[in-house]
Amino acid sequence: MTSDEELTQAVTKFAISRLDIDLLGIAPVERLQGAPKGRRPTDYLSNAGSVVVCAVKIPDAVIDVAGRYDDAGKTLSPYMWYGYVIANWNLSSAANRLVRFLESKGFKALPFPPTGLLYKYGTVADFSHRHAAVAAGLGELGFSGLLLSPQFGPRQRLVSVITDAPLKPSSMYEGIRLCQPDHCGYACLKACPTTAMRGKQSVTIDARKFEHAGLHPVKCKWLYPEKGFRRTKIPIPRDPTDDDWQEALRSAKIHPFDAALNQFTFVPHCGACIFSCPSPHF
Repeated sequence: MTSDEELTQAVTKFAISRLDIDLLGIAPVERLQGAPKGRRPTDYLSNAGSVVVCAVKIPDAVIDVAGRYDDAGKTLSPYMWYGYVIANWNLSSAANRLVRFLESKGFKALPFPPTGLLYKYGTVADFSHRHAAVAAGLGELGFSGLLLSPQFGPRQRLVSVITDAPLKPSSMYEGIRLCQPDHCGYACLKACPTTAMRGKQSVTIDARKFEHAGLHPVKCKWLYPEKGFRRTKIPIPRDPTDDDWQEALRSAKIHPFDAALNQFTFVPHCGACIFSCPSPHF
């Protein structure tokens, strides 16, 4: 009989050595029971015991050159592809292989796509990788709401697998503060091209309270803001609704260079909060 410790070691070894990921943490589902109803691990897998969270690093140079097409020495295309699309495909493959590994051991495992799918709720994904990553000990939430890890700051992408396998949980992160807005001057807030961040809200994970900016969900997903990275520019209403967003997409004349971005796969429309964050190097 394999013990919980042996199974956890086997999962970790398989993920790190075979799946080409950089970070792995395991969150017991109890740490995520404060999530909104319908988005908790046990809402999808009733006897779930753990969430395995994997991360891959975004290359530093990809972030360094990220910027508008008309800024000297800047371009967004490396981030769009190597910091987003390829990273997400690699994470999807890693999650799929991890699921097969767990099923081969006799357990159920449910993966969620790393990004881009708002199928169920329209403004948020089915499951929050960022909150799961905090619960799995990979770091803490920054003011932007992004996961900040001690190794990479905001420069990683995430995927989660919910499982009924009896795994030993990782410890919560207890290191230095990874978000220090007094030092950076709220860089993420200033960089946001849609002013999507407003006010503050808090979330409690494993009895620890994390404060971060409130986020206007429609402003955050507005594809063509006037101060954004794309050539197409669509004014944003002061308090846009999802209907406003859909109407803007229907009626806008999209610049052909922007239209070509989505020719092969979903690509991001922003990333400014990632590009501007200095964590963990203040």
